[in-house]
Amino acid sequence: MYRTVLPMSDIKKNINDWILHVSEADTPIFSGTVIELAEVVNSENSSAADVAAVILRDAFLTSRLLKMANSFFYNPTHRKINTVTQAVMLIGFEQVRALSLSLMLIDSVESEHNRNKIIEEMAQSFHAAVQAQELARLKKIKSTEGVFVATLLSRLGNMIYWAFSDDEKALEKITLLLDSKSEYDAEYAVLGFHLHDLTKELSKSWQLGGLLDQFLSGENSNDPLIELMDIGHYLAEESKHGWDEEQAVIAIKSVAATLNLSQEKVQASVYANAEKAREITKACGSVLMSESIPLSIDSSASSTADDGADELNKALFQPCEPNTAVQLAVLQDITEAIATKPSLDVIIKMSLEGISRGVGMDRAMFAILSEDRRKLVCKYAFGDGSRALTQHFKIDISKADNLFNQLIRTEKGMHISATHDFNQGIINKKALELLGAPPYLIMPAVVRKKVIGLFLADRNASQRSIETEDFLAFQQFCQQANMGLTFLTMQD
Repeated sequence: MYRTVLPMSDIKKNINDWILHVSEADTPIFSGTVIELAEVVNSENSSAADVAAVILRDAFLTSRLLKMANSFFYNPTHRKINTVTQAVMLIGFEQVRALSLSLMLIDSVESEHNRNKIIEEMAQSFHAAVQAQELARLKKIKSTEGVFVATLLSRLGNMIYWAFSDDEKALEKITLLLDSKSEYDAEYAVLGFHLHDLTKELSKSWQLGGLLDQFLSGENSNDPLIELMDIGHYLAEESKHGWDEEQAVIAIKSVAATLNLSQEKVQASVYANAEKAREITKACGSVLMSESIPLSIDSSASSTADDGADELNKALFQPCEPNTAVQLAVLQDITEAIATKPSLDVIIKMSLEGISRGVGMDRAMFAILSEDRRKLVCKYAFGDGSRALTQHFKIDISKADNLFNQLIRTEKGMHISATHDFNQGIINKKALELLGAPPYLIMPAVVRKKVIGLFLADRNASQRSIETEDFLAFQQFCQQANMGLTFLTMQD
């Protein structure tokens, strides 16, 4: 079939146009979270709490990541993971970034006509990633996290394109060409570029990692991890129609020979890996994606169709409601964390997460006093508008009639009501612009009998009321943080 060969400059322009298109899309995945996660994960100075702070801005992402952290795949001991900070420490920075990208993509699909194709692409990517990682473990290769991440994202361009393309005929045209062309050539004939090249450019633009870049460049093909990535994709592709099909049986034999392992050992492993891939995709929130991954005959017979399906399809995005169980669990986690003598910021951020998710506040902030004690500067913020607060909340509190100044002097917490009498404490213009009008919950952070800053929380985004029991729960988290900070500073 005749096709026009595009100049390389035009191909590059098409790909760059696509990156610009998806980066500016009005969807949660491209609201800056991808870039922020990349920056935090790639920074040598970042902590698990820093990664958690980015994730906590998205309720969907928070709930799904916690569900995955409590799945058997990541947590076989069934130790309850209650905070995103714990989830990040358990799963690992790189995997959290890759999983977050995939989860946000699931939540952001615009293209209904390509939905089945997207489900197929994502199911295969997760299946390939689990196969690559578990086979790496079987071969006793250390640091298998990287191979999971790189394999999961190695067809990112395909997933992004089919999720956001408005060309309803492109998939049909490519499918028709597959009788006479490879998928690679068919894509080029219809789209004018290869989706593999879109993945390469996205990886560079979003700083997705060195191993992925190596795999996409075709270099270091003798690297064991690159080889395992290829094997993961090979098994996922050849087993699409079932493990009892001839191509899947041949694939298992070939992989056993390549890895120099017995066929029986490899077969048992890949069957078990397929089950693990099903579990992790189910935890992502997509039953259809989970069911797209084939199981062996024995596994299929023992699986249940209703395993959490109803729960997975519930509405996902709601403001956090007060949850006593979460409050108690996070308070216990903070107590346990203090015993390990972490940095002070870990305790502060865990407390803010508890206030956000447990007390059900839309926004939680910790602001620190300047050295001259005349200014209050936001150091950490979770929830609605958190980025603006951390960038711009730097207010003068030097006047005696300033509300924050008064609270610092009295060292007492306060529920500032919507009908607050400003004669009893002034909130200056800049603070009101950044916070909005009351109600707020505020409590001083007191360490070794000295106020170092303030905790503040509100529900301005959802306009929900704040009750007395919410203030009591808020105070409990602040008191726990104060005790923890005091204990840790006394260890120096």
